[in-house]
Amino acid sequence: MRIYFKYITRELIQPFIFGIAAFTAIFVGTDTIFRLTDLYTRYDIGLLALLELFLLSLPQIIVYTFPMGALLATILAYSRLNGDSEITAFRAGGFSLKRLIVPALAMGLIVSLGAIGINEFLVPRANYRFSLLEHEFRHGEARPRTQHDLFLTPLDRESGGPDFVLYTRRFDAVLGEMETVVLQEYQGGSPALLIEAERAVWENDNWHFYNGYMYQIRRGEQIPQMEFSEYIVRSEIDDPEEIARLDRDVDEMNMQELSSYIARKRAEGQQAFEERVLWHQQLAIPFASFIFALLAAPLGLKPRREGGSATGMGLSVIIIFIYYGIMTLGDALGSQGTIPPWLGAWGQNIIFLTAGLIMLYKIGE
Repeated sequence: MRIYFKYITRELIQPFIFGIAAFTAIFVGTDTIFRLTDLYTRYDIGLLALLELFLLSLPQIIVYTFPMGALLATILAYSRLNGDSEITAFRAGGFSLKRLIVPALAMGLIVSLGAIGINEFLVPRANYRFSLLEHEFRHGEARPRTQHDLFLTPLDRESGGPDFVLYTRRFDAVLGEMETVVLQEYQGGSPALLIEAERAVWENDNWHFYNGYMYQIRRGEQIPQMEFSEYIVRSEIDDPEEIARLDRDVDEMNMQELSSYIARKRAEGQQAFEERVLWHQQLAIPFASFIFALLAAPLGLKPRREGGSATGMGLSVIIIFIYYGIMTLGDALGSQGTIPPWLGAWGQNIIFLTAGLIMLYKIGE
């Protein structure tokens, strides 16, 4: 690795760590600390459990503060190099300005990839564990893996009508059981079979219905067909674990799980705009680290007579405020279907990437 690359990278590391710590402290001080204090004062929570909740809240915060740290680090590092005439010395040695910002872009890309990894593998597990502990503290018992009055209505892709309609009064994911079950199967978009049972149990990769009746449906009429003590259903009803995912919050899912959840909702005729926006945000928000580095490097290279770190910090806050303001607006519009979900998640990145490329072009060689 070339000496100039190492030198500028070292200049970026310290303000990046400072930025992560500073912005994380702001998030913790304005939201997390109040949430944990409320739990501590209202419920019997030990200090170790409180510490665990605090640590579990950090991964989500870090994903948001990584881009902020990259932005602050790039502005401060290049402002310092520019203010001490080191950029001038580099240029006298034959380095172009565009070559000098390569370390910032490399750092931004690495930070983006790291944030994507945290968002994919650590954040969902931490959020799920946090919700389990919070429910246990608030209600005095573990969060049940049951759903009441559950409806499933996947659509048949060929006919556009329902594939089947399933209703159960109570679903238990742990036991793999359903109570008071009604299943209506369709053929060619029309009702064909109606099954009513006292309960259903997941056994040998199939749902077994017990103690019920089966009706064949013709032209809107129910024709009694048979009474059964056990009947193996051939409809494509998911296994208990897949059904249980419907009761998980979307921020407790990784991208693959969320993608499956969206596909299920869309198969049931729902647009799932909000979930689709969130899916794109799981890439768009981490990728902001690279975009902020691209935008901040030309800003740091602009001559400044005074201000130093304070000016860089203030400029970072303004950029962050604008970025997340646009992101919030895009989130709202995309979740309502006013604009495409991908645009609602990536709109602010597109705007800031365009601005960064324009500024990069204008700084010249």
